[in-house]
Amino acid sequence: MAETKAKRFLSLFLLLSTAAATSKNTTIDFIRQSCGKTLYPSLCYSSLTPYATAVQQDPVKLAVVAANVSLSKIHDASSLAAAFRRSSAGRVSAALRDCVDTLGAAADLTNRSAGEITKLGDASKTGGSGEIAWEVSNAQTWMSAAMTNEETCLDGFDGVRAGKGVRAMCDRVGGVKKYTSNALALLNTLVHGS
Repeated sequence: MAETKAKRFLSLFLLLSTAAATSKNTTIDFIRQSCGKTLYPSLCYSSLTPYATAVQQDPVKLAVVAANVSLSKIHDASSLAAAFRRSSAGRVSAALRDCVDTLGAAADLTNRSAGEITKLGDASKTGGSGEIAWEVSNAQTWMSAAMTNEETCLDGFDGVRAGKGVRAMCDRVGGVKKYTSNALALLNTLVHGS
């Protein structure tokens, strides 16, 4: 009798483990397929698969996670610019100050976009397709504006002597733009599908 219960428990455990693994694999496949629609699919995939459990094959959740990953990268770049600025002077310091400001604006816009995307889950439950289109449009506008601010940060370094710090800052912001581009591409799939 005890052996039968143990076998049932083990069978149930294996079944649930297999189902969980299959579900996670399916979600990872969903992320891979979704990231294939971006300009930087490898970066997209590697940055979003750690959140597979939260995504659950939901394109809205994937877009929110992508926006939040981008937001985190923007904050990191802004912190780096602020740190470099403390030890800089002249045109480099001015470019870094402007970069901190434009990255701050990019962070605000990305945060607004993520908030707007989050509302989509509620709108889809109420069947408000007009509301969904409006919210996606807002989120697209803000995410696109965030990318413009990131580019403006980079433009501020034109004509500035490219020392080690400036090159590192430009590389970092160039990387941030890739995350934001991916987030915008995933957001666009909410409207345009594949």
